[in-house]
Amino acid sequence: MFALFISGSTLNYFGLNYSGNESVPGWKIHPYVLLAFSAMAILGLPFGKARSRISERNFCVPFVCSAAIILILIIRSLGSGRQSLGFAVDTLVSVFWIAAVVPYVNDKGAKTIWKMGLTFVVIECVLAIIEVVGRMNFIPIDTWYGGYFRATALHGHPLNNALVLLSVAVPIQLSANRNISFFIFVLVIGALSAFGARGALLVYLLFNTLLFFRYGLRSAGRLSIVLIGIPIAIIVILSMLFSGALGDRIANVGAYDDSSGVRFQSVKMLGNVDFGSVITGIDPDRVARIMEKSDVSVIENFIVAYIFMFGLISTSILFLSIFVSIKRLSRSIEGQSEKLLLVVFFVFFATALTNNSLVTKTPALFLCLIFGWAAGRVRDGIARQKVSFGDSKFAPPECHKI
Repeated sequence: MFALFISGSTLNYFGLNYSGNESVPGWKIHPYVLLAFSAMAILGLPFGKARSRISERNFCVPFVCSAAIILILIIRSLGSGRQSLGFAVDTLVSVFWIAAVVPYVNDKGAKTIWKMGLTFVVIECVLAIIEVVGRMNFIPIDTWYGGYFRATALHGHPLNNALVLLSVAVPIQLSANRNISFFIFVLVIGALSAFGARGALLVYLLFNTLLFFRYGLRSAGRLSIVLIGIPIAIIVILSMLFSGALGDRIANVGAYDDSSGVRFQSVKMLGNVDFGSVITGIDPDRVARIMEKSDVSVIENFIVAYIFMFGLISTSILFLSIFVSIKRLSRSIEGQSEKLLLVVFFVFFATALTNNSLVTKTPALFLCLIFGWAAGRVRDGIARQKVSFGDSKFAPPECHKI
């Protein structure tokens, strides 16, 4: 609830300066992080008759990974140049803590989380569309977008909104029935257009194209529906995008502009650094000089930013830790739903490459893990009910298969 509806931008808006250099004591860490840590501590320590889960692999693997990442953060913050890595607690470390907790949530809890995610998707998308139609921001932020209006919805920065939205919408869509899935698709297209998130929009459209073809390949009748429906959908979507009805910027969805150029320039910056520095990381002052030389104000690629901050070795350990934790979590989900979790994270990282949200305080990865897991558990519950009902007319509606 805190991660979904009470964003860092909301805390900033109410004067808590969550993302700034000064703040009310205790508010530099978001409440969802504190709750995740508390839940992990309760599971890991024996209280009364409750036994510790520390010896179980579902708990132990993400716990050990979090300890390794915390150690890396401490070493990097104490080294030369003193990296500012406060964002990593909310953005990265909390992910391992919640990964240690969610395998012990029951099916009822998973359904509640799933419904909460669907509610968030509807509210987030409706707010974004209202903002762009009314040319107003519910949570104003101090960022200039040139002549383009971009919605800020619940999570402030448009690109952060786009990443957070897809983190929740994709797993919900994959585990919903066809009607709800289509409803989510329409809302998300509108919201991403309102955010002006061209990279996220491209990833989402490609993902759904593959999903529709996968659906069509299941039978000749469905394939014919897809082959007829996709051209119509393309015409409708392109007409909407290029009309500027949901944002002037998205009408330039295919244009190569300064925003597009800085993403390529961010990657090219690695060529200006010696191999040894790439391996070990670079101090902030030197990074600032490299950015100034390359005429880049923001590194719009989180992997490049991580290599500069942590070094290639530590970045590889970080990605390996995330992968191991996801694999461990996927084993707590039965049947085909394990594939769902991997697909969700693939879409997430493809979207994350289009902006630098993961170099800031964001719940995106945290939410991706929670709702990827919850969607898998909900799918498993539907599958089990179908087995119980057999071919009965009372069987629950079918959700998408990966």
